[in-house]
Amino acid sequence: MDLLTGATGFLGRHLARRLANEGQELRALVRVGTDLRRIPAEIKEIVWGSLDDAAAIARATHGIDTIYHLAARVSSGGSRDAFERDNVVATESLLEAAEAAGVRRLVHISSAGIYGSENAGAEITEETPLDPRIEERGAYAWSKAEADRKVRAFGENSRLETIVIRPGLLYGAETTPFVARLHFPVPKAAGRRVIVGRKNNLLPFTHVDNACDAIALASRTGKRGQAYNVVDGLVTQQEYLDALDSAGVRHIRPIYVSALLFAPVAAACDLASRLLGRSLPLSRYKLQRATESLRYDTKAAHEELGWRPSLDLKHGVASFEERAA
Repeated sequence: MDLLTGATGFLGRHLARRLANEGQELRALVRVGTDLRRIPAEIKEIVWGSLDDAAAIARATHGIDTIYHLAARVSSGGSRDAFERDNVVATESLLEAAEAAGVRRLVHISSAGIYGSENAGAEITEETPLDPRIEERGAYAWSKAEADRKVRAFGENSRLETIVIRPGLLYGAETTPFVARLHFPVPKAAGRRVIVGRKNNLLPFTHVDNACDAIALASRTGKRGQAYNVVDGLVTQQEYLDALDSAGVRHIRPIYVSALLFAPVAAACDLASRLLGRSLPLSRYKLQRATESLRYDTKAAHEELGWRPSLDLKHGVASFEERAA
């Protein structure tokens, strides 16, 4: 039997279906009070508890072969302490419990967004250093990078095999369509959106089904201690919006605005953040990262996992379930 954390989330629901279709029996660690309708029908056993409950983690990891660790705090709200507790300390607790229970392998879901961008224009490989300024991007980004580090460091000195998957911007059925990293609606102008950045900026999309393919492959053939970039391919901002329109998912009429026009606002936010003693949604560094164009090398996933995207952009956006704009 295998253990799935984060089973009620977007990726977790899709992964539960994928693994169950392959004949895997799944146990899930689920917070007390969770709406039962959110728990995938494919889950055969439920352990009620959370990752800050040592007894619950011990019960959840008992008799498990592989853990798929997807659970994470992802909301934009919350203090640094909350993100550290839910994304870093919780991951450490799960690693320790897994080793104690004799679990064979743990596949941790990280993010392709944790890298730095100092070498603009160069492809990002798994060896590219993580963003040294990631704390400036907020507590969530910092906590994802820190959890990634913890998993890789733990696996170096443990019998537990750890593997890290770093998907890009996840999209697909059962979630609201992504529009752009930094965008604003135009009042009383249906479909009009101000998008900060260039229309040919590359976006690192990963369809949820493609991510599930990589995770399933990693559980079987992934190299111990390895991290894998899992990004579908080269897609520009405008190509993505055109695909949404062609599929009848959303009709966006973009107005592209240079990041330079927002630089004074970002600088003012930096000053306000220092005066208030807390991070604001915009800063000069966040503006830079939100409007950059990066390329990701997925050679390791191709060669070591045998992974290839099964869905391209056209078919990927067709899987969206349209929700409120």
